[in-house]
Amino acid sequence: MYKINEYVIYGMQGACKIKDIAEVDFSEKGKLYYKLIPEFDKNSEIYVSVQNGEKKMRSLISQEEATQMVADISNVKSRWISDDRERERAYKQAIFEGDYDEIIGIMAGLYEKRKRRKKQGKRQTELDDRIFRNTRNIFLGELAIALNTDIESIEKEIVQNSKL
Repeated sequence: MYKINEYVIYGMQGACKIKDIAEVDFSEKGKLYYKLIPEFDKNSEIYVSVQNGEKKMRSLISQEEATQMVADISNVKSRWISDDRERERAYKQAIFEGDYDEIIGIMAGLYEKRKRRKKQGKRQTELDDRIFRNTRNIFLGELAIALNTDIESIEKEIVQNSKL
């Protein structure tokens, strides 16, 4: 069971802080819920039953893991999935499973595609922009919390130290 004030990754919401674990009058008496506050939408509250929460939430990576991950990012190969539906499915699955190599590969592929399109005088597609934004917030947000910094600093370090 997770604890109050602990950070977790909750689905596509990304990093959330557990503000409370309490009985909530939703349906069943005596059923406990985690009250989550998303890091990127502090005005929202998400309630997840303790019973089912373990399936939908995962712990954040440690500071040591985050440091190593940032150092190793330049070694991960970019991944481009040409089919829009498959690309969207792959990124969601990678987020849910915490498959960091896949997340980084997809982000790198989107970043490279964005650079190519910009050189051609084109904008990134709406789908790719949304996938990139969501993945950036979720993945870099997790790294930022683990490293006690902000997303912009992490992103700057990654771009400077990688082939992107």
